[in-house]
Amino acid sequence: MLLCAAALVMLAAHVQAAPKDSASLPGLDKPSASAPVQPPAPAQAAQPAAADSGQALIGRQALNFLAGRSADADPDVRAAVAAAWGEIGNPAEKVVELLKKAGRDRDDFVRIEAATSLFRLGDESGRRILIDLVHSSAPVKGTATPAQEMKAFSHTKARAQALVRLSDMASEEAVALMEQTLTDASGAVRDATAVALCRLDLAAEPPVAPFINQFLAAAKHKDETVRAAAVKALGQAGIAAAREALMAAAKDPSPAVRAEAVSALAATKDENYASLYVEHMQDESLRVRYLAAGGLALIPDEPSALGALRKLAADEKSPHLALRAMAGLAARGEKVSLDLAERQLRATDVDGRLLALEVVAAAPGDDAVKLLGQTMASDASMRVRVAAAAALVKRLARKGPS
Repeated sequence: MLLCAAALVMLAAHVQAAPKDSASLPGLDKPSASAPVQPPAPAQAAQPAAADSGQALIGRQALNFLAGRSADADPDVRAAVAAAWGEIGNPAEKVVELLKKAGRDRDDFVRIEAATSLFRLGDESGRRILIDLVHSSAPVKGTATPAQEMKAFSHTKARAQALVRLSDMASEEAVALMEQTLTDASGAVRDATAVALCRLDLAAEPPVAPFINQFLAAAKHKDETVRAAAVKALGQAGIAAAREALMAAAKDPSPAVRAEAVSALAATKDENYASLYVEHMQDESLRVRYLAAGGLALIPDEPSALGALRKLAADEKSPHLALRAMAGLAARGEKVSLDLAERQLRATDVDGRLLALEVVAAAPGDDAVKLLGQTMASDASMRVRVAAAAALVKRLARKGPS
């Protein structure tokens, strides 16, 4: 199945340039995976110059911590570091070097995050890394061992994810690749191709339209697992034609389907869905309530959202929901207490600690910087430490007071 020439003409490059107003990163010291990271000294209100010096020090420590973890033994940590460089958004030469090395990592998902960050920083070699990964299909010959089957499954999942990421790096070569993967042996890869083509705004073209209809039909399937997968795909496709189906799915009897629908709608950051999120904050499913709170948190200037978030943040019976609301309030510039976040950073739940970091990262003041530094230095999870370091770098790179 070939895409028509008109579709290629419609294709616009979506190169994401690095922020022009970001402060340049200081030179990274030689990475050291074992070098200890010292928490920042308490801020001295009477000595602003000393406080500025202390923040510069902790910022440099955070940069060198991230550089050192680029070679971590855990691929999940290496992937988190690679993703963090793109989120920080500054294309320092040594950062690009680290990302290009990560683009040759033995783990597929590390390469995907490195490629995405490279492209976000204006280096188009990221696209090449993803294209090569999608091309690297190697079926196991003969009877596969359980280990080979697991490896093949992981690689297929990575190829599918790479295709969706390529939709944000539009080029004729990427579309030509998708023409091939439309007939891939893997159903997951074929579905990912359809999602990617929809994201490229080619949905109106005759070769692509059937895939949208395919997902819309599957969203009404009797099997809730199929419905949930279809709703997730519609959300990933990011097309206006799917909004009505997503609204309907948000009322599905299955919590899994409702969760995918609310998550997809939240990603649009559309204030028109504020009332839907408020309604779903009463859902019987904790996951749906959490996602609804996240949707509200992403709407910047909606009065009903602000009131609902304040009410939710004051209720600590469900700490994850309260923290989700606090993160949204802090991102709006609202003053929030760090007490709950600080307690959650001492909890055993890694996801809860990562959520608490979102609150701390958005909250103003030197206390938040100090807490981020302490977390980077001593948390039991390397993923949490990486998240804290990335939050510190992004925070201290911003202009104006912390």
